[in-house]
Amino acid sequence: MTPRKRDAHAEELYQAARARRILKIYGITMEEYEAIKEAQGGFCFLCRRARGATTPLQVDHDHALEGRESVRGLLCGRCNNRLGWAEARLPILLEYLRNPPARKVLK
Repeated sequence: MTPRKRDAHAEELYQAARARRILKIYGITMEEYEAIKEAQGGFCFLCRRARGATTPLQVDHDHALEGRESVRGLLCGRCNNRLGWAEARLPILLEYLRNPPARKVLK
C-alpha cells in the first residue's frame, strides 16, 4: 500500500492536526514523541522493524491511566493491535499454560 500523496499545505495541516491530537489525548508534544522515537532507535519497540515510514508509529498507552502517565512507547499498528489482544487475554493464556485442560483428561 503506497502512502497518500499530499501537497505541502495539506501535509502541514495534517501534521498540525496530528500534533494537536497527540497533545490532547496523551499530553505529549511532538518533540516528546520524536524523543521517544529516538530513544527506541526510530523503530516500533516490539517488532524492531517498522519505522513509521508509510504510517506514523502509534502512541501505545495504558488505558487505566490518563495523559502523559499512560504513555508506554511507540508501536506500529500491527504490534499495537497484537499487544491489546495479548493484554486482554493474558490471564486466560497464563491459566491455559499452567493448567492445560488436557491434563485433567489424560491422567
